[in-house]
Amino acid sequence: MLGVRILASSARRGAFDGQRGTFWRVLRSPAAQRMMSVLAGGELLMDKLPSTPSRLAAGPLGGRLVIGALVGAAVGAQSPEKNLRVAGAVVGAVAAAVGALVGNRARAWLDRRTRVPAPVGAAIEDAVAFGLGALVARR
Repeated sequence: MLGVRILASSARRGAFDGQRGTFWRVLRSPAAQRMMSVLAGGELLMDKLPSTPSRLAAGPLGGRLVIGALVGAAVGAQSPEKNLRVAGAVVGAVAAAVGALVGNRARAWLDRRTRVPAPVGAAIEDAVAFGLGALVARR
């Protein structure tokens, strides 16, 4: 949900002003902005719970791939080139898969090698993901 929240923030700031249609109008709305904040915040909190399933399990990974593909397709739609929606969707899904795997491995490594509590490691991961997402959104 962090990627969707960053997309919504970028749309609100005018990054996708050339894009028209219901999707973009809804994404720019104050209600959608609030909803994306609540959903992203909820995901950040739920991710810290020990009962949360692995992001590499079929359900969570599938959800990440779909959301990554949708965000990638939305960004690809900004280009005047044809067929970049599909390319954007592929890049978004691959980025989601890589992010899930790298995040999982980084947290496991941090847990094995340090005395950093798992929720602190998860917060560090969230900060890195947010920072990278914000950096990419500025481009």
